[in-house]
Amino acid sequence: MDIEQLRCVLAVEQCGTFLDASFQLNHSQSSVSKSIQRLEDELGVKIFARTTRRVALTPFGQEFVKQAEEILACYERILEEAKKDRKRTYGQLRIGSITFGRNNRLDPLIARFVRLYPGIEVDMREGMTTPLMQDLRAHKLDVVFASSMYLKNEPPNNFSKDPEYCSFSCYQDDYYLVAHKDHPLAKRERVDYKDLEKEALITTERTMDVYHKAIRRAFEKHQVPFAVSMYCNSTRSVQYMVAQNLGVSILSTLVIEENENIRLIPMNDPLVRDTQMVILNQKEIPPHIKAFYQFVKRETREKEEE
Repeated sequence: MDIEQLRCVLAVEQCGTFLDASFQLNHSQSSVSKSIQRLEDELGVKIFARTTRRVALTPFGQEFVKQAEEILACYERILEEAKKDRKRTYGQLRIGSITFGRNNRLDPLIARFVRLYPGIEVDMREGMTTPLMQDLRAHKLDVVFASSMYLKNEPPNNFSKDPEYCSFSCYQDDYYLVAHKDHPLAKRERVDYKDLEKEALITTERTMDVYHKAIRRAFEKHQVPFAVSMYCNSTRSVQYMVAQNLGVSILSTLVIEENENIRLIPMNDPLVRDTQMVILNQKEIPPHIKAFYQFVKRETREKEEE
């Protein structure tokens, strides 16, 4: 039994027909009918007596409607109290985040959070993992969305191992080989690190230390010399150079933009970009930070289950 089923029953009782109730609820007539049918099956008793001309409450249905009205009234009061409580939660929330590129998953989350907690002022900025984590430790940021990188076939190596933090893994994205559509490797179903031994490797700038340490470690593990032919100041520049067939790159699907001249090839033992939400592990976490942390954790878990 759920709230939507109760609403369906009350709408049919008020409107007199399933069709009129569907208009009131903005549902299809079949969805209203099926919702009530499931409820009756669960209870093992009929709420409505149906004929070809009319719908009427059974004796049980008459009592059910009284209880349903009380439950819905209580439910609405709870929602109103929750709304008032969210308004009482206030403060400035300073969020630091790595760059998500065109596949930005953070902005929609923050937009929904701001609607729920209008009393919280949000201050956002982007950066790289290492300086963002430094600012978190220095209390210049309240929440950080940072990344760890590790090989998929190895145990996760992320911030959850550090007792200084409370962290939650929000998203995990595999890294792919990015090559020009005419490159010989573009026709392969999968590639090994050995296949890259003599390839011109294009990467992001050296200051992206998490990325470079992970790439170097992956090459070393597979006993392939690591040599970069070109450093670019952004992932967009990397993709442009690959599209000019000047070399290949290894990038996360999170930052790859659509381009008819490049191909993504899965890798054996790929690197994973593990995007985590991180806050300081404090004895008393401020209410506005706690509210955001719990909200994101709940939303991302629900998204995974869809």
